[in-house]
Amino acid sequence: MLEMYLFINPIGGKCYHSEQNILRLVDQLDVEVRFSFIPFLNLQTVSSIMRRENIPLNDLQARNQIFNNIYQASLDYKAASFQGKRCGRNYLLKLQEQVVDFGNEYNEEVAQKVAQASDLDCDMFNDDRHSSFTINSFKQDQKMAAEMNVHEHPTVVVYNLDGMDCGVSFTGCDSYELLKQLCTGQLNEEIVLKHKSSTRKHNYTSLHIL
Repeated sequence: MLEMYLFINPIGGKCYHSEQNILRLVDQLDVEVRFSFIPFLNLQTVSSIMRRENIPLNDLQARNQIFNNIYQASLDYKAASFQGKRCGRNYLLKLQEQVVDFGNEYNEEVAQKVAQASDLDCDMFNDDRHSSFTINSFKQDQKMAAEMNVHEHPTVVVYNLDGMDCGVSFTGCDSYELLKQLCTGQLNEEIVLKHKSSTRKHNYTSLHIL
């Protein structure tokens, strides 16, 4: 059985596509896969978003807004997950659909709209998304990320690969083919370097042994 942990920005487009790749891969692999989508946030990830969107790094108002949006969206996802893992995943994908596919800014209205569309108990959701238990759960996720040496999102960490007695960390995992090759034992450094040089889209792809 493979164990996969995908560390994400819950309102990020690249992470949205990485999640879809994992869901697709889980359906196609012959082995059982246990996977989790884990919200991850630090100053480095916020800076990366600002660079990608050509926002000056010294724009403190923009930096704080990006940080606060990702933080609250992370708590929302955690709160939805307390009503069941499938509920949380459904909420996450619908939230990203609103932000990525429909171009809506994350805000309170969007969060509530997605909760209703996900058939959540909205009263419970609204209590949980600001609770100390949810905040502490999010902090535990950040601790897990640190223990796995995760610094960027999306990053997937995979355990129980054939021939490996340790975990493998894969950053820049928005390529379905690279992810599939990793999980089926076909991925090697030559393939990664070739893929990196063929397109700028994946120029952050890297493999690490944990």
